[in-house]
Amino acid sequence: MKARRSRTMSRTHTGGGTKVASGEDSFSESIGGGQAVRRLLLAALAFIILVAILFTTMTVSDYSRFTNQTKSAISSDLEVRAQSVSRAIDAQTSLINLALSVSRDPAVIAPLTRQSDSVRGVAVLNAQGQILAETDRSGAALSQIDLSGINEGQTRIASLIQPESGQTTPVIVQRAGNFYVLAALHPGTLAGTDQRNGALVLSNGRLIDAPPHIGKVGAYSYFELSPARMTAIAQLGGTEITQSTNAGESVWLGASPIPKSGGSMLLLDQHDRSMPSFLPQNLLMLGLLLAGLVWLGWMLTNQLVAQMRALKASSTDDEISRQRYQAAVEGSGGGVWEIDLSVNMAYVSASLAKMLGLGDQEALVTLPQFLGLFEGADRDKLYNTIRRAHVSGGFDMELSLEKLPLIVACRGVPSTRGHDQAKVIIGMAIDVTEARSTQRRLKAAEARLFDALRSMNDSFVIWDQMDRLVLWNRKFEEFFGFEAGNLQPGMEYAIVDHYARQVIESDRELDNHTGREIQLNDGRWLRYIETQTVDGGRVSMGTDVTGIRAREVELEANRDRLQSTINILRESQTRIVELAENYEQEKIRAEEANQSKSEFLANMSHELRTPLNAINGFSDIMKKEMFGPLGDPRYREYISDILFSGQHLLSLINDILDMSKIEAGKMSLNSEQMSIADMITQVLRIVRGRADENRLKLVHDDIEAHDIEADPRAVKQVLLNLATNAIKFTPEGGTVTLKVESKVSGIIIHVCDTGIGISQDDISRLAQPFEQIDSQHSRKHEGTGLGLALSKSLVELHGGNFSISSELGVGTTVTFTLPNKPIVKVVEAEKTEVGDEITRLAQDIANVLGQSDQQDNNNATKNTRSDHAA
Repeated sequence: MKARRSRTMSRTHTGGGTKVASGEDSFSESIGGGQAVRRLLLAALAFIILVAILFTTMTVSDYSRFTNQTKSAISSDLEVRAQSVSRAIDAQTSLINLALSVSRDPAVIAPLTRQSDSVRGVAVLNAQGQILAETDRSGAALSQIDLSGINEGQTRIASLIQPESGQTTPVIVQRAGNFYVLAALHPGTLAGTDQRNGALVLSNGRLIDAPPHIGKVGAYSYFELSPARMTAIAQLGGTEITQSTNAGESVWLGASPIPKSGGSMLLLDQHDRSMPSFLPQNLLMLGLLLAGLVWLGWMLTNQLVAQMRALKASSTDDEISRQRYQAAVEGSGGGVWEIDLSVNMAYVSASLAKMLGLGDQEALVTLPQFLGLFEGADRDKLYNTIRRAHVSGGFDMELSLEKLPLIVACRGVPSTRGHDQAKVIIGMAIDVTEARSTQRRLKAAEARLFDALRSMNDSFVIWDQMDRLVLWNRKFEEFFGFEAGNLQPGMEYAIVDHYARQVIESDRELDNHTGREIQLNDGRWLRYIETQTVDGGRVSMGTDVTGIRAREVELEANRDRLQSTINILRESQTRIVELAENYEQEKIRAEEANQSKSEFLANMSHELRTPLNAINGFSDIMKKEMFGPLGDPRYREYISDILFSGQHLLSLINDILDMSKIEAGKMSLNSEQMSIADMITQVLRIVRGRADENRLKLVHDDIEAHDIEADPRAVKQVLLNLATNAIKFTPEGGTVTLKVESKVSGIIIHVCDTGIGISQDDISRLAQPFEQIDSQHSRKHEGTGLGLALSKSLVELHGGNFSISSELGVGTTVTFTLPNKPIVKVVEAEKTEVGDEITRLAQDIANVLGQSDQQDNNNATKNTRSDHAA
């Protein structure tokens, strides 16, 4: 009886599968069994594969034979052409030898060699490459051929390649004694004019004869060969046909060595790898045959499938129900169990058996084995519940497994089965381990969240959609004077607000209507922001903004002080405008005075130069006694003093006028090419007498310097001023040195002395007009103080730089630079720095006042809006 009921339980859960299997078996038996069906399908598949293999073998064999025939034809063609090239070279070499045997005169050899129709031009050269004889004006081109390494009687094959057109001209070179005979052949003579993809090359890749399109790119690039591959082909010594590519297309590459060249010369050619004519026919036949066989197999398979579908139609509903049931059970993370109390047996579905560790298949176990899967306390509770199930009804409980860390939720329903009304309990078991773990984590997260909210420095409170208190923190209680335990979840908002109002001094709504600002009785300010929750509740957060309000009061006081400052600035603005107007008037008067000075200097230059020229001229005549002796020797001394004083005064006036012109921007340069070395020599010749009087040593580092474009008079005046100053301030026994450095952009000149030197404080005053180190009452040296200033201005007028370096008691070095050509400077309008500064200051004050007015207007607008909102 127990065995019969166990079989009944098994059929209950597997009946659907058995029904479908019986339908499939009946169909298989009707056509000879399942083995017969499989053999039929395998035979059809094997026949199709055999036919495909047969046709493939035939096609591969035909293609291989076609390939060998093609390679053989290409190889034969290359060998014939290689023999032709060798004969052409031998014929031309014989012609050269014939000409040499007739005469050794280059003038006779050249025309004799040119008699061949394949020869384009002939040249006879000596060992130095000089043309001894030529035809067709080919000597200049043939003289480019490298003649080194050619022995007596040796023949070399060379070529001339035009890079632009790619035309390649073969050249045969033969040495005869001390001269060389070079015969240039017509392009295509050796490689053939009808060979578009053929070329005659040396083993080093040099083209000897090739079409222009190959000559443009070279042998390596066109045939896509590396130097190592080219050398390897040359060393084979025989004709080779290999697969290659040209511009991405597959081709046959043939290479054949030229006889008698020793492998140094190859004939290369490319042929298209065309598809054999029989290959499409074979593929078409194979396709048609396979299509027929596939169609036949498809028809047979279609009939089988149609019959199978007809047999399965009756079990479709059961199969769908079973799949839905299985998907629901397995998708829930559990399975189905059934207990038959009459036989104490338990059925476990495959998914539940896998979860409980009983394997991947359905299991039928005894009731004690099933109960043993659970922990002790849960095991007894489940057993007692099962025993009372037919009295108390269905049940739902959670159980822990004995050997696995899982928690399952078991739900059972009592039932009866069979004619004997056997008591069974059918239920489901679902794995809820992850759900319970998630619940524990959520509770822990909620506890941490509540702790974080309670420890916040801001007030926090949550109200539900019914305006009842849900959650709050200690800061909320502290702000509004609630004691611990006064607030309880669920309290009405009106009750909490009533007690909170007792500690509120005042409150107002924020401008953006997102909350309120509250002042407490103790003087503190709170800003409360409220936001809506998804479920319709509210979250309020309050922040202590007492410090912010204090800073606002302070800002208001600062604004008052700023307004006071602005009033002062308004008064200053008026005063600055008056100062600017006064400055403009003073500026106009200063410019008029400067104009008067320039006119005065111009008039004085004319009034002073006229008598000075007469004094200097007549003094010079009297000094030279051109109209007779003066008599008393003292007259001659007086005349010399008069001449020197007049010349010195004229030089002084010229310096003043030049300085005035430079300052007025009216000084122009008369530039021309000049030698700085010659100019220094002239200057040294002028000052050497004075240097000898002071017992000084003049040194000129005669370094070769390039010529520059400059004003000779200005450069001479600069050198004279600097050399004179150096001699003037150098004691006896000292040295004055002139050095020149030549640079790419110009020259650098140094004038050095070993004189008294200048302090660092005084260097900044030098090079200013009328500035001297000695005072008027303690001056030891003559001069006006214009020399350095004038020199610096003349150098800068050329676009150069002027600098002074000195050390007291050691000496002074003046360095200036002159560019290769004077730099034309764009004359900018004179900047009135004081006036501009006053104008900028007035404008800044106006901007500040404007910004202040704008800020006042904005504040007034905001206040007006706030009043309207209130």
